[in-house]
Amino acid sequence: LPVPDNVGMDVAVACVVQGMTAHYLTTSAHADLVKPGEWMLIHGVSGGTCQWAAQMARLKGYKVIGTAAKGKADVAKATKCDELILLDETPGTAYEDYTSVDIVKKVMEVTNGEGVKAVIDGIGLSTVDISLNCLARRGIFVTFGNASGAVPAFPPIRLIKKSAFLPRPKLLDYVAKSTSRWARELPPTLIIGGTHDFVSKSCTEGWRRLFKHSKTTEADV
Repeated sequence: LPVPDNVGMDVAVACVVQGMTAHYLTTSAHADLVKPGEWMLIHGVSGGTCQWAAQMARLKGYKVIGTAAKGKADVAKATKCDELILLDETPGTAYEDYTSVDIVKKVMEVTNGEGVKAVIDGIGLSTVDISLNCLARRGIFVTFGNASGAVPAFPPIRLIKKSAFLPRPKLLDYVAKSTSRWARELPPTLIIGGTHDFVSKSCTEGWRRLFKHSKTTEADV
């Protein structure tokens, strides 16, 4: 993959998997069912991949509602989501307590009762019902991760309430033939959008944070 002169190798290396994942989630996986100016819900914007996704979505003109743990509120706020829903933390897990706030109610208040046109959800089991209930008519629920467990199988007729769409994508199918689009579009996002602020600037900094037992994200690792 080509690395532009004005993007450091430390940043470029940290971008590959999370950056490519966030890129396909915000550019392709939603099948253009959400348009600039419309609402998108992204769970876990204080985590690695969805920090990227929240910023990329905003750069593309979507209005973003993010969910995040209260303990990582500073990280979540730095993504500059249009609206942020802060949740209690679930001790011993990598995800938040999604029962601590009525997310569906909050989303409907923000969207004037319409719901969001797209949900990007890497949480899985704990958020599937929330995500589906937050959708607008003909919205799309993109479930890509299993932080709280896999989304269980359910009959397609469940989607009929709002004529919803449901893909379960994976990164390799979006880069199987070529990484050219990612290589062309992600570096400008880093430079113009400032998303590289979330990447530890060196291995030394990442190790320092880990050994001090401070809060880290996947980008540190």
